[in-house]
Amino acid sequence: MKNIFQYDLHTHTSFSDGRNDLLTMLQSAESYGMAGMVFTDHAFSDAEAERLWTNYHSNHLPASKVKILFGTETTVADLSGKPVVSADILRKFDLVLMDCNGILFRQLAELKDPENIASVFCNTLINACSIPEITILAHPLNCGLPPLNLSLERFTNEMLGNLADAFVRHGKVFEIMNQMYYWHTTTSFEQFHSEYSRIVQIMKEAGVSFSLGSDSHSCCGIGNFSWAHRIVEEQKLYGDFFLPEAFAKNLEKDTNSQRH
Repeated sequence: MKNIFQYDLHTHTSFSDGRNDLLTMLQSAESYGMAGMVFTDHAFSDAEAERLWTNYHSNHLPASKVKILFGTETTVADLSGKPVVSADILRKFDLVLMDCNGILFRQLAELKDPENIASVFCNTLINACSIPEITILAHPLNCGLPPLNLSLERFTNEMLGNLADAFVRHGKVFEIMNQMYYWHTTTSFEQFHSEYSRIVQIMKEAGVSFSLGSDSHSCCGIGNFSWAHRIVEEQKLYGDFFLPEAFAKNLEKDTNSQRH
């Protein structure tokens, strides 16, 4: 189980809003004892995604013990749940995450009523689960800051159950992002942690798969799963984690070698 924490599926580089270049990130990951890392820089349009893919493959990284994949984090365009990047471009990447940010949040904020916003937000995520090019929904329910200021308490168990069913039905992965509290600092940490734990428990009981991501924007944060580790232990999420095929094979190989 501990080996799952050696794989970071959500990092950013200077190709989007990260601080460090690919080589610095790779060297740092190796020094931290990571086994695998996915670069998932932002892409908010087809042009940005095409440029990102070209930039990734124009960089020739040295051989490393750290397995590297080239992914992207796109975002939800509107209430339909569709991404802002075209499907044919997303399919070029090794792994695609999709988040919700200001593009969607400004639309939701026009609804005014918090209960209505929470309901529509959940339905949007349900719609997003049906997009075949998306594997992971990044930091779901990151809605605690302006313009939404929506606490996790607004999401009822019924809403979350319907969302969990969509994750399972479409084979989507729920990211446990180590910096999730960043999005909910208008409430106390312990209150946030309690509500987030409720959400994770509902997802687990429905059979949802999870992923780990630091969402690191610098080399210093790669593989930082300190809070995520607490969630994993408290919710006993053993064996519930997704890894890309290349990483899963690597993990299986390492596990077998340790047995012998």
